[in-house]
Amino acid sequence: EGTNVPVASTLAKWYSTDDPGEKRSVAERLQAVLTSGPPSDPAIPDAVLYQQLASFGGALLSGASDAGKGIAVPGGVQKAAPQEAMAGEWALDPELFGKHPDGSPVDPASLCVRAPSVIEVRLPADLGVGWEFVTTGRLDPRSGREGSVQLSVGLEKPDVQSGPVAGTVSETRANGPWTSDNRRVSLSAPILVNAGSEARARLESDLDRFRSWFPAALCYDRIVPVDEVVTLTLYHREDEPLKRLMLDDAQGAELDRLWGELRYVSRDALTLVDAFEQLWQYATQDADPKVFEPLRQPILDGAKALREKLVASEPRHIDAVLEFAGRAYRHPLGSADRAGLLEFYHGLRAQELNHEQAIRLLIARVLVSPVFLYHGEKSRPGPEATPVDDWELASRLSYFLWSSCPDETLREAAASGRLRDPDVLQAEITRMLGSSRIRRLAPEFACAWLHVYEFDQLDEKSERHFPGFAGLRGDMYEETIRFFTGLFQDNGSVLEILNANHTYLNERLALHYGIPGVQGETWRRVDGVGAFSRGGVLGMATTLAKHSGASRTSPILRGNWVYEVLLGERLPRPPAGVPKLPDDEASADGLTIRQLVEKHTSDPSCVRCHQRVDPYGFALEAFDAIGGFRLKDTLGRPIETETRSADGYKFSGVEGLRNYLLEQRREQFVGQFCRKLLGYSLGRQVQLSDQPLLKTMQERLRNDGFRFRTVVEMIVRS
Repeated sequence: EGTNVPVASTLAKWYSTDDPGEKRSVAERLQAVLTSGPPSDPAIPDAVLYQQLASFGGALLSGASDAGKGIAVPGGVQKAAPQEAMAGEWALDPELFGKHPDGSPVDPASLCVRAPSVIEVRLPADLGVGWEFVTTGRLDPRSGREGSVQLSVGLEKPDVQSGPVAGTVSETRANGPWTSDNRRVSLSAPILVNAGSEARARLESDLDRFRSWFPAALCYDRIVPVDEVVTLTLYHREDEPLKRLMLDDAQGAELDRLWGELRYVSRDALTLVDAFEQLWQYATQDADPKVFEPLRQPILDGAKALREKLVASEPRHIDAVLEFAGRAYRHPLGSADRAGLLEFYHGLRAQELNHEQAIRLLIARVLVSPVFLYHGEKSRPGPEATPVDDWELASRLSYFLWSSCPDETLREAAASGRLRDPDVLQAEITRMLGSSRIRRLAPEFACAWLHVYEFDQLDEKSERHFPGFAGLRGDMYEETIRFFTGLFQDNGSVLEILNANHTYLNERLALHYGIPGVQGETWRRVDGVGAFSRGGVLGMATTLAKHSGASRTSPILRGNWVYEVLLGERLPRPPAGVPKLPDDEASADGLTIRQLVEKHTSDPSCVRCHQRVDPYGFALEAFDAIGGFRLKDTLGRPIETETRSADGYKFSGVEGLRNYLLEQRREQFVGQFCRKLLGYSLGRQVQLSDQPLLKTMQERLRNDGFRFRTVVEMIVRS
């Protein structure tokens, strides 16, 4: 009943025949099938039939369970389980039940053992399909009153341990509760103790101590409120184990201080008042809110304490702004300046602005003051020039080398009146050139001089021709900044601006340059780059790309950059109505860019100026419009870089141009560098009165190997 008889099985044949003799013969064959064990081929109909009839839930053995009363237990009351299933090697010896290890009797259905102990119960596999193995364990109320025991059930025989197993035990589980497919799951292994016993209290104490080593955040994956709108937990702090186990007293105090700052700035104690009222109103809708009532007063007390702290800290804020004003004005704050700022603040409060609003406006007042915005210097009485004072000297020195206001060390030297002492001044020059802040001189002076300032924002290149430029321009700019920063910090030669055999690269820029062996995002100095036509500003992608067109090179722009920016020469403005060259090499009527320029400059009114600049640009034609090296142009035509300067010198490529500038135009280049650095340091154009200093600077550079620090020291001491 309730069993689908497999088609073509022996039982199906028994059902289908009406002949008594045939029925008897088929019944004998059916008996042989059931008594000889499962057929070797599990796919045949009789094998399926055997599994259905011989399983514990099958038609023959289903009576072993009535109304959910479970499996028969040896030594207990039999529940209609067949004796054949429980005999021999299966189950447990009934003689083990009903007696205490000390020999005294216990309940006859109970098995009493002394821990630690392993009890092995063997059951037929078919008996367990679709069933659970359930057992109940408890401590003996007499001998186990103050004991404890951990229970576990599994398919593998465990090692006997005298102590508890942490957390979980392993068992094997598959489609049925107990099979042997060796698939692991974890179950908790309970520890049994008697209620009210000292053993229970001792165990709970030990577990609490163990848990104290681990914050709740390590044990629960969600510790924030599910409803984050209505909550009294604005900031969750759970770092007591961190402080207790890992931090010393000073570190713990610093952590507390940072939390105090967070709560002060966020003003969470005030926000908590509003949050509590929202929660109170929410709770009154469908519950008794009295459980929240004990929280009200502590929250109100916390808000009151924060308000008092805010008021008490207001004078400190004012003092901090006044101290900031002294640093912003780059000299000690005078009594008049101090009184003016205080009067401004109190006037704002009189207009019913709160403290925070007044402080913001007070800071704004400092930042719009002419004393902050301009480098003002006081003239001394009389017709003769006089040196600047120590505070003005500190300001000049700091803005020259660091592009910022003096740091505390400079301020202390100025306040003591010792900054003009030659030894002190020399020490400050050395300190500032070695500081990481010298990096600011690279973009503010070098990149501005070379006309590549803020190159990382250049967006004038054709995305169709150079789709990778936007991802490279930041790296290109970083190379230039790092190159000059290294030159300043290492006291390099000024001539390295032209002939350095090193640069600074990461993997992306190295791939763009075709330089192997550079991997990863990390920036590093790479030597020997001259072999790849790099080194110095003539081979940098920033200068080559900035002085090119959107989609093609421009020998005119590059040549003019060398002529005016590097050599300090000047050309007249081009005449009006000069025709524009094509934007793309493909639109040049079959001419190369060089041929286009030469044709363009054949006009007698143009040739005189172009003879001065174009050769420099032709020498750089091996670089495309974003500084990539090439042997052919976009149409596959060979690049021609051989040229002749206006003064008759023949050279080819970037290396030839570099040698020409160093050998034939060195004085002009060094002079231009000195003029630009002096003008930058003074914040004005170089004047006729500066010529003696410039001449001396160039002489000293020649004698000192053109070292950068030489020219800086001469400017600062002038």
